[in-house]
Amino acid sequence: MLKQLIKFYHISTPATPLKKDKKKLKRLQWATFLSATAGYGIYYVCRLSLNVVKKPIVEEGIFSETELGIIGAVLFFTYAIGKFTNGFLADRSNIRRFMSTGLLITALANLCLGFTHSFILFAILWGISGWFQSMGAASCVVGLSRWFENKKRGSFYGFWSASHNIGEAMTFIIVASIVSALGWRYGFIGAGSIGIIGALIVWRFFHDSPESEGLPAVNHPQMQSETGDAADFNKAQRQALMMPAIWILAISSALMYVSRYAVNSWGVFYLEAPRKDILHWTPVLSFLSVRFVELSVQCFPVSSPTSFSVGAEMLLHSSSV
Repeated sequence: MLKQLIKFYHISTPATPLKKDKKKLKRLQWATFLSATAGYGIYYVCRLSLNVVKKPIVEEGIFSETELGIIGAVLFFTYAIGKFTNGFLADRSNIRRFMSTGLLITALANLCLGFTHSFILFAILWGISGWFQSMGAASCVVGLSRWFENKKRGSFYGFWSASHNIGEAMTFIIVASIVSALGWRYGFIGAGSIGIIGALIVWRFFHDSPESEGLPAVNHPQMQSETGDAADFNKAQRQALMMPAIWILAISSALMYVSRYAVNSWGVFYLEAPRKDILHWTPVLSFLSVRFVELSVQCFPVSSPTSFSVGAEMLLHSSSV
C-alpha cells in the first residue's frame, strides 16, 4: 500500500519521444501558470473561511472567542510544520497530484465543518486542513521552476504571488455573501464546494513537468533523475539552511505574518465590536520585521549573492506564502 502511494506521487517519467514543440510548450506553460494562480487562490478561500464565520458562530453560542482562537492556532501550527516538510516533498513529487490532493482534502474538511458542533472535532478538522494547505505554495513554486526558464521565472512568480490576494478577495466577497444569506454553516459548505472545483481545475490543467508531456526540460534535467544531481541538490539545501541570514529573514517574515493574520483572522470580527484596540499593536510587528531584514544584511553579509538568493528562494518562497 505504501509503495503504491509513493509511486502515485512520484515524479512523472519522461514521455517519448522528446521533441521541440514551441506551441505546445507555450500552451502548457500558460495552462500551468493560470491553474497554479487560480488553484492557490482557491486554497486561500478554504483557509480563510473560518475568519468570515466567527461572528455568527459566537453569536449563536457555538464557540467562544477563546475557543475560536485555539482552533485557529491549530491550523497555523499544522500549517507551519507542513510547510517545513512538504516543500521538500514537492521537490520530489508529481506536483499535479500533490497540489490536487492538498486542495481536495482541505475542501472536504471545510464541508465537514459545516456539519460539526464538537469543539474537539472542529479543531482536529481545521488542523488537518492546515496540514494539507501547506501543499499549495510549494507545489506552485516547484511548478514554476520546472516550466519556466530562469530569466522569465521571476516575472511569472510575481504575477502568481497575487493569487493569495485574489483568494482573500473571493473569500470576503463570495463566502461572506453566502454567510449573510444562508448562515455560517453554508459558508463552510460554499468554501468547500469552491475548493472541490479548484481541485478539478488543478488536476486538469496543472502539469507536472515538460518531460512528462514529451518536451525537453526548460532549464536542465530534473535533479532527482540522476544520483549525482540529487546529491548536489540536497547539499545545496543543507547549505541554505545553515545560513544565519536565511533564518533571520524567516523570522522577519514570521513577524510580518503575525500582523497580517491578526487583521485577517480577527479584523472582520472586531470591526463590529466596541474594542478595536486589539489590532493597534500590529504595526509594531511589521516594523520589527523590517528591522530584522536590515539586521540580516548588516550582520551576515554573504560571499555569494547568488547563493543567498537561491537559499532565500528555497526557504522563504516555500514558507511565507
